[in-house]
Amino acid sequence: MKKIFTLLYQKIIRLELISIGFLGIIIFFSCKTYEIKLDNPIDAIADSIAGVFPPALTMHPLTQTVSNGDSITIGTYIIDHDTTLAGVHAHITYNAELIQLDTILPGVLLTNNGANTPLFTYTVVFGTIDIFAWYLGGEGALSYVTETGHIAELYFTALNSGETLVEYDTTQCELVTPLDEIISIQGIRNASITIQ
Repeated sequence: MKKIFTLLYQKIIRLELISIGFLGIIIFFSCKTYEIKLDNPIDAIADSIAGVFPPALTMHPLTQTVSNGDSITIGTYIIDHDTTLAGVHAHITYNAELIQLDTILPGVLLTNNGANTPLFTYTVVFGTIDIFAWYLGGEGALSYVTETGHIAELYFTALNSGETLVEYDTTQCELVTPLDEIISIQGIRNASITIQ
């Protein structure tokens, strides 16, 4: 009798091991592996993976697909300038036959989350935007910011089907310190818009 229980027990253990192995194989081959795409343009690590090193000018979102007549919003940012930043000149180009600029609003970087009013001005000529923003801090003090931040928000309307880049022209973009020293821009990430 003891021998029968021992044999029965061994067969049950063997069946359990086979079942566990079979379930393990099913689980292993049924799982889908996802690759995480680090494409947050205001993340210095994601920028370095994309080959863009600070200080950098970036846009967010990097890609958009819209239909004719849709609104398009693009944020412009500066990443890790690692020094005192007092002013920004962002020269941005886009295809004005595909998208039309509606408005530009200052970002929170130079407004100190709304506590200050920066000197913020811009000019728009067919397909070109020049944004000028200066930090205006306390009277008599050197005024600057030192963190990554939002320069401006651009609002467009899609006009015609096609693809366009909204891009920085780094030959004309400038970052300056309170002593009017140029901060060298090391990288850019532009926005791509597909209009269907």
